Amino acid sequence: MALLISRNGILETEIRKGEPQHALVIVAGELDTSNVAQLYEELADLTREGVRHIAINLSELEFVDSTGLSALIAVHKRAEAMGGELILLSPNRDIRRLFEVTGIDTYFNLRPRSEQPTPPN
Repeated sequence: MALLISRNGILETEIRKGEPQHALVIVAGELDTSNVAQLYEELADLTREGVRHIAINLSELEFVDSTGLSALIAVHKRAEAMGGELILLSPNRDIRRLFEVTGIDTYFNLRPRSEQPTPPN
């Protein structure tokens, strides 16, 4: 686990590697201009190690600014260029709304796709 300190808060990251080409990254706190480079480097290190499929659990991410969005887009592009994918898991309501307002909710592979619960059959 790594702690990335920002001016306004702390970004905690944990990286779990499963199969050789897969990783789960758990982030919590605030992702902003003061810590985005460190997170990007951690994610770039994964791809340099041959990890092509990255899932990032966003359920504990409280804030992300435009530099954080840019980093996620860059990681997405890098994973796709390697024949892999980036999956963003469980963004909270505010982060999901940010994705929707910026129009990148359709660009990313978000899971679940929406906040709306599926009605029982």
